[in-house]
Amino acid sequence: MVQQLPKVLILSRGVWDDTRGTSSTLTNLFQDYDADKLAHVYIESTLPNTKCCYRFFQISEFSLVHKLYKWKTKTGHAIDMRLATEEPVDAKIADQEASVLNYVRGHRSVMYSFARDILWWFNGWKSKELKQFVLDFDADVIWIDSSPLPLMNRLYNYVLKIVKKPAVIFMQDDIYTYESCGNNFFAKIRKCYLRKFVRRVVNQCDNMFVASPKMKQEYDKIFGINSTFIAKSIDFGHQENKQFPQIHHPIRLVYLGQVIYGRIYSLIAIANALAKLNSDGVKAQLYIYTNNQISENLKKQLLINDSVFLMPPVPYTEVPEVMSKNDVVVFVESFEPRFCKVARLSFSTKICDYLGSGKCILAIGPADLAPIEYFKQEDAALVATNENEIEVRIKELANPEIVQEYVQKAYNCAVRNHDRKRMNEVVYGKIIKLSNY
Repeated sequence: MVQQLPKVLILSRGVWDDTRGTSSTLTNLFQDYDADKLAHVYIESTLPNTKCCYRFFQISEFSLVHKLYKWKTKTGHAIDMRLATEEPVDAKIADQEASVLNYVRGHRSVMYSFARDILWWFNGWKSKELKQFVLDFDADVIWIDSSPLPLMNRLYNYVLKIVKKPAVIFMQDDIYTYESCGNNFFAKIRKCYLRKFVRRVVNQCDNMFVASPKMKQEYDKIFGINSTFIAKSIDFGHQENKQFPQIHHPIRLVYLGQVIYGRIYSLIAIANALAKLNSDGVKAQLYIYTNNQISENLKKQLLINDSVFLMPPVPYTEVPEVMSKNDVVVFVESFEPRFCKVARLSFSTKICDYLGSGKCILAIGPADLAPIEYFKQEDAALVATNENEIEVRIKELANPEIVQEYVQKAYNCAVRNHDRKRMNEVVYGKIIKLSNY
């Protein structure tokens, strides 16, 4: 089977690192593929850290700046992780680039985005090294991780023009409707500008994978296609009759993730509901793990009595262990009007982790968000679609029988929809079919 797999060139923004949550979907999708038949082009000045792929081409954005005044500067670097002599990326350049990009991402500005687009417009990234890498690998299929960034779509179009091979695009976020951007004049201009780049790439792709059933419904209509819903898969092996641990007393809830985009207010609503539930004795407690800073004022609202505890953040690799020590995993989005559509079509990788964890899921967010719709349709979680329902769901969690019921429902959903063998058949099957065009 492995020998029959086509060669796939993957194009995406970030470095491939198996220990980073941002790479978890890519690792999950291709961990059973033949690493010799994969190559990856990305634009971060950091060395890859994955067992899924050996060959890489790295474009350094900081080198693009240097090239403006020193034209002979190399902007691309081929990497083969199998070679012991492989030189690491210049640590100073990597640190400088990471520092600048982290600042830009933390201070989102139209001016920063515009300056970055101008930098790429000079085409310093179109190096002979990049072209040679792409041609030498001679892929059968191109895999594109979708991006709203014009610079990434320029890269995608360039590679597609060079190789002239079938392509598949994976839409993981809403990069076309932009409903979360509002309807003011500048937002509309931005939507039209970004959509042009996205559609140009989509029109050259032969298949589209989407990250949620809701996205499939909307994008099929927009692009006139029949896309395929895929998500992070789980290797169940022989766990169909898995035994689940007893529920703690008090019942332990855990939230792992960011509290930005208004999610902190949903967590505060949970804290208030827990305080009421625990007024005559502690029945349930929430443990929050986040690397976001929380103001002292918000902490006072969040850390009520013995109901909520703020824990130090843990690396992505330790998340399964933390979940295993708790009874209920919490998924939250914001009800705040300015934030509630940020994740409207997204399907976080943590959803699949939660479904397969053998834990009950408490899901909180507006009814029209893709994850909330999915949980309700599959009856895989206790769901609150408004703030009034949060107290109702928290009261239900005080009943261990209800918790155990939704442990089984979540796990059944994972087995039904996210089994790795079935997901591999879908994804690899599409790739094989495309390679035979």
